[in-house]
Amino acid sequence: MGAMAVAQENRVETQVVADSPRIEVLPLTGSVSAPRTSLLSSTEAGQVSELTVEMGDTVTQGQPLLSLDTRDISLESQRARADLSQAEAERDEAQRLVREANQLSAQNFAASERRQRESALAAAQATLEARRADYELAQLQLERHQIRAPFDGMVTHRESNVGEWVNPGDTLLTLVDLASLRLDFSVPLSAYQRFEGSQLEVRLEGSDRWHPARTLARIPLDASSRQFLLRAAPETPLEMLPGMAVEGRLQLNGESGPSVPRDALVRRPDGSVSVWLARQSDDTWQAFEQRVEIGDSYQGKVAVNVGLSAGDRVIVVGNERLEEGQTVSLSDD
Repeated sequence: MGAMAVAQENRVETQVVADSPRIEVLPLTGSVSAPRTSLLSSTEAGQVSELTVEMGDTVTQGQPLLSLDTRDISLESQRARADLSQAEAERDEAQRLVREANQLSAQNFAASERRQRESALAAAQATLEARRADYELAQLQLERHQIRAPFDGMVTHRESNVGEWVNPGDTLLTLVDLASLRLDFSVPLSAYQRFEGSQLEVRLEGSDRWHPARTLARIPLDASSRQFLLRAAPETPLEMLPGMAVEGRLQLNGESGPSVPRDALVRRPDGSVSVWLARQSDDTWQAFEQRVEIGDSYQGKVAVNVGLSAGDRVIVVGNERLEEGQTVSLSDD
């Protein structure tokens, strides 16, 4: 019975060390940005007569947001329409006179009179085109007295109120397309050349859940900063707003080297780290302690920078109470 207990205590599980690409996890901090942000302004001067949105409102493309007083321009539009109607009537009369002259030409209608009527028609046509342009301009100015949403989004700032006078170019509202929100991180240039095959995960500040993200662009910044801008988007929709803080972890491939499961490590009170190796002598396996220097960890594995080589057999289960040179039995043998 005692021999069986000893055998059970000495039974271990091992794993053969193999070289694999090292994964460096680079922590990042960034923020949510809104590349599609519009500072809405008017091309016309006027007094704000109507404001239909507040900060935080979501709007759809084409929705009226703000209107300027249109009484003056409405009168201008009516006058332009009346002038256009008069010009159309004068053109129609000039056309009738030319048709009449053409019909009477066979009856020795004076050629000079016919040419005069044709000239009058050309002038009437030109006047009509000018009046039509005046009317269309008045209509355009009338339309410009109303600010509409250029895309679906959220109103994040309101810089005007009813009754205020605004000038062309004054920012009246700020509209943000929430569907275009991006995650911006500042990343050391040293990671730029190692970016191929990298993976990015992100989480919003205050959250403990990581989400995969795809890289959209790597944008060089000022060379003196030795940073580049990494712009990304989450693979699954997240509830974000512009300016929110976000964390990232960028997994970069490094040089190949040995790594071991985290359970294989034995940490000593003096801060040193070691592993137990199983070595075979004839038909007997023995345990030997090996000090190591470790690097980054990734998905349960820890890189070993010094102390191990490919082919070493490291003990991963049953390494808690081993002694140097102790005989062990391999459950995986």
